[in-house]
Amino acid sequence: MDFSQEKQIKYIDKTMDWCFMGFVFILPIAHTMSIRSVFMFLPMALWLYKMVLKKEILFVRNQITLPLTVFAIVATLSVFTAINPKYTLRELREEMITDFLLFFMILNNIRDMKQVNNIILSLLMGSLIQGIYSSIHYFSMDWNLLNYGIRVGGLTGGGISYSVFLISILPFVAYKIVYSSGSKRFFFLCLLFMNLFMVYLTHQRGAWIALIIQVLTLFLFLRRWILCIVVVGAIAVSLLFIPTGTLYHGEKGIDISTYDPFQASNSINSRIALWRFALKEISKDPFTGIGFGRHSFSMKYQQFRRTDVWHAHNTFLNLTIQLGFQGLLAFSFILYRLARTYWIALKEAEGETYYFFLASLISAVGFFVRNMFDDHYVDDNAQMFWVLTALSVAVFINIKKLTYSSIFSEGRFK
Repeated sequence: MDFSQEKQIKYIDKTMDWCFMGFVFILPIAHTMSIRSVFMFLPMALWLYKMVLKKEILFVRNQITLPLTVFAIVATLSVFTAINPKYTLRELREEMITDFLLFFMILNNIRDMKQVNNIILSLLMGSLIQGIYSSIHYFSMDWNLLNYGIRVGGLTGGGISYSVFLISILPFVAYKIVYSSGSKRFFFLCLLFMNLFMVYLTHQRGAWIALIIQVLTLFLFLRRWILCIVVVGAIAVSLLFIPTGTLYHGEKGIDISTYDPFQASNSINSRIALWRFALKEISKDPFTGIGFGRHSFSMKYQQFRRTDVWHAHNTFLNLTIQLGFQGLLAFSFILYRLARTYWIALKEAEGETYYFFLASLISAVGFFVRNMFDDHYVDDNAQMFWVLTALSVAVFINIKKLTYSSIFSEGRFK
């Protein structure tokens, strides 16, 4: 049996490919931590072994390393002002470090566009399984399309997490439709409509808003101005017919002066009150965080402990109150670099890669719009975001020319 260095690297790369595909397939499914760990840490070990074989540092220079480093420093410093330092240290290890390691591992082991498309395909096949399960489960109940109390959650942790997953992957379904033909295109069209229906059945209004913004972003980049107007008009008309309960999840009316989330007449007003409270607390001491981790909020403000409003229900507010204003700036630095990456890519890319970058951008936009109304930049949703980001950054730095010749490879940020 041939155990030459070349053969070993070939087997390593193939094993890592299967691990990446298995990871994105299983990632959204609840209670699969052990399997996820295998699919994550096996390729991590193989990556390190490949470095030993090649006697090189297999690390591609990229434009995201600096902002991630800045954010990591700011988040780590929050330990010194944390309401519960032990909890914050655990969250740093389980959330931030895991997310960033996942990003770097995938980024540094992507070799060609075929590999990227295989990972995306595995992800979409996972969404098919989730959609089929959700449909069977939903229609086996005493279902009612207008009852927001009856909702789907796929195989994830619930409707909220499922909605974030759907918003993240829908642009890539559209990408596959553009670059498929015949029966494959028909399959992806069916998958698109099924997942859109699932977004509705989650009854997550934040996801609906994110989807609308995604559609508008798509039409704006494709310069379909009339379609943008049609979408806005359709939204305006639909608001007249959506039942009050479905729209407000409570009594009709929006009161921006609401100050008590527990006395709010509907969930919209409850969010407004919570955001006002968070902004008020931030303004008292904007540069002192209470510690990284969503549960720091309810540890600090005991009145929210064991309630539905145990954190600020907004990723940016949560990060600011956890890390201080400097944390928000550091996170904004990451988003700026990503936005600039997509902007340059969309100006320079053509054909398939153009639509891949457009899908990546729209996915990121939808993800963070969705998280303006909750905070699911955590756990599997955050890991999915960094997987998709790693794929797009790998494509951006011209993956077909990566040689791993040195730590200063050709992945410059223009």
